[in-house]
Amino acid sequence: MMSGGAVITTIYGGGWVGVTKIDDEDALRDAYDKSGKKVMQLQQAILPFDLFVRCVGLGPQIRVVRYDPSAPLHGRYVPGKPDFVNAAETSVLRDMTLTINSFFGWDFNSCESLRRNGTFHPIDFANPCPDSQVTSLHYHFRGSSKRTSAGRSSSPPRARRCARTSSGIPSSPSRRRGCPSVRRSPAMPRSPTSATKRRASRSSAGKHLAHLDEIAWEFFGDPIAKDAVHQKVKALYPAHEVESFTDHFFGQIQDWREKEGPQRKRAVVVFQSSSGGRVKQIGKWHSDRLQQEIQLVRWGTFRHPRAPLPHRGR
Repeated sequence: MMSGGAVITTIYGGGWVGVTKIDDEDALRDAYDKSGKKVMQLQQAILPFDLFVRCVGLGPQIRVVRYDPSAPLHGRYVPGKPDFVNAAETSVLRDMTLTINSFFGWDFNSCESLRRNGTFHPIDFANPCPDSQVTSLHYHFRGSSKRTSAGRSSSPPRARRCARTSSGIPSSPSRRRGCPSVRRSPAMPRSPTSATKRRASRSSAGKHLAHLDEIAWEFFGDPIAKDAVHQKVKALYPAHEVESFTDHFFGQIQDWREKEGPQRKRAVVVFQSSSGGRVKQIGKWHSDRLQQEIQLVRWGTFRHPRAPLPHRGR
């Protein structure tokens, strides 16, 4: 048995289903026998650890989030800025996530890592459809939605070439180059999802998505956004908890707007009615980033919000 024990999980993960701590051979056999037809994997347990993080990557965009597996489901993504890791650790986590995503050919993935004695150990890095609901991400939900918008806008679909082994699994250039651990991450090859794509994405975002931060800040403070949160909570929670959790999750988003949102001088929002029960909403503010007035126009109903369309002020 591995020193410190082991953990057996399903190969595809998800919701902590099938995760079992293994301390001896009998426990291993019992957990395996109970797994039925599920494909399982055995990992060394990283214990003790002092930090559990999830690094959510969408294309070249990365967000490091502190994760608390002992908290209730709605509180596991800990609110706040990623100031619990320093610049060097952030670089390691970024390289780790981009390398793993490039290896599998995924644009969207969540990589879980545990920090022990100053070293991050990836423990669950095959989450190609990570939980992105507002009821889980709350404070971090705006970041997820922004990365999705930026990724779709700045990285159009294109054909990919992926070198594969005879077994059909993508080959590992980093392994061929003798990079056995994340300590060698700076030596790992730069893929299209790393340095080059990050530069291209930033250039594209700066050119076409300059208003995105301001639009996100404005939208997530709008009654339309709160109604969208309410509809999601209503679909997942019992009736007597809907209002309290709607206020809780929307309050977490407002906390983000206060702590991390761009600063601006806000102006009055004007509502104009139109035919068919639809509403045109016009908002204006002065953008400190662009040093000019920005105008926001949205068409839609309150129960079916539409994507905001930015227009530069006159």
